[in-house]
Amino acid sequence: MSTPSLRRHLALGLALVLIPVLFGQWLAVSIAVERLHADYVTSRLRHDAEALLAALSLTEGEPPRLLPTRIDPIYLRPWSGHYYRIQEGQTVLFSRSLWDFTLVAAPPPTTGDAAFSLPGPNGQSLLAWSRLFHKQGRALTVLVAEDVGSGERTVRAIQFWYGMAALLALIILLAMQGVLLRRVLDPLRRATDAVRQLARGETRPLPTDALFVEVLPFVEAINRLLGHLTDQLTRSRQASANLAHALKTPLALLLQWTQEEALARHPELQGRMQRQIILLGARASRVLKHIRVAGAATTSTHVDLTSELNPLIDMMRQMHHARALRITLDLPAGLHARIDREDLLEMVGNLLDNACKWARQSVRCHLACDGETLRLLVEDDGPGCPPEQHTHILMHGGRADTTVPGHGIGLAVVHEIVQGYRGQLTFGVSEALGGFSVQVVLELLPRPSDNHPPARA
Repeated sequence: MSTPSLRRHLALGLALVLIPVLFGQWLAVSIAVERLHADYVTSRLRHDAEALLAALSLTEGEPPRLLPTRIDPIYLRPWSGHYYRIQEGQTVLFSRSLWDFTLVAAPPPTTGDAAFSLPGPNGQSLLAWSRLFHKQGRALTVLVAEDVGSGERTVRAIQFWYGMAALLALIILLAMQGVLLRRVLDPLRRATDAVRQLARGETRPLPTDALFVEVLPFVEAINRLLGHLTDQLTRSRQASANLAHALKTPLALLLQWTQEEALARHPELQGRMQRQIILLGARASRVLKHIRVAGAATTSTHVDLTSELNPLIDMMRQMHHARALRITLDLPAGLHARIDREDLLEMVGNLLDNACKWARQSVRCHLACDGETLRLLVEDDGPGCPPEQHTHILMHGGRADTTVPGHGIGLAVVHEIVQGYRGQLTFGVSEALGGFSVQVVLELLPRPSDNHPPARA
């Protein structure tokens, strides 16, 4: 499920409010313009009808007749867009402007007047007005019509451009809301950046200046939590250092006592005791290491992988010089990573030492880091490890083959370091060398901008 966006939610809410409002305004304006146009034309037709009625000559016993001198010339020009139809009984008078077109009239109203649409000549759209008049005791139905096509086109143009203006207003309002939201949410963005800096180890309080009153309590709560966590981390690391110092001397004494003559006469017992004391010291060291790794996200420094790992490779070559192993390091020059130096050396050292113990001739170590993700691959050309033993070799003291020297804690130590960084540890078969391969992926925190950027692999 995607994370909901406050900005998108507010924009959608504003759009759902503005669209009906702007559409309602457009509809109201459209109706008003259409009615205004119709009323204007109807008013003019009424005046024309009254002028025609005044120009009508009625003689007893003769059909009605219009006086030519009193007729508007526009009714004489063919297809002028202005037409009339006057009817008394079976007598009908048409305007000359109709030419040979027959204007179909609606049934005359019995009272009052009526306005309606009619088809006109040459595809014209007519608005007609009709009324039953009484003049000199005679009933006359007068119908006048006008071509309103150009007026309707003007009305439609007004409707279109008003709609475009309403749409533009909607876009501008949404854009303005976006700008205002960015300004309103900017304190939260700055607080987020400060929290990211905190995660990178910059344990400075979050800034509280220029914050909105609604956001200030949230940032102050984070600052209080930050102070509490910093104090806890400091006390935890101090306690770890004290415990390490308290265990170091007794274990050293126990190991020294195993060298006494009384135990030298029992070499088997002496060896078991020495192995257990060494194992106890290693396990205690890992517990303390795990506590320290818990705070690595806020205390780690940028490590130059090249300068740190090249000496480690040389040390591995010296440790296993009797077997003449070919140990290679595939690492771009100048590569940096934000990781605790001791964690890095212990993790890579344990993986290399384990690979060297099992390798026949070759061990290869490859590292890559893009500033946020550290990828480590250690592989050898040894016999490998069957998948069913992968879980066993991760346990303290778990060993795939007891004939190979070791205490069985190397991979377990690596596993704990990887867990401390919330990374991934994967076992497999080396594609290049054919033996055992261990791949580690650690999600590192981005470096602060005031440091040199890491080299990209």
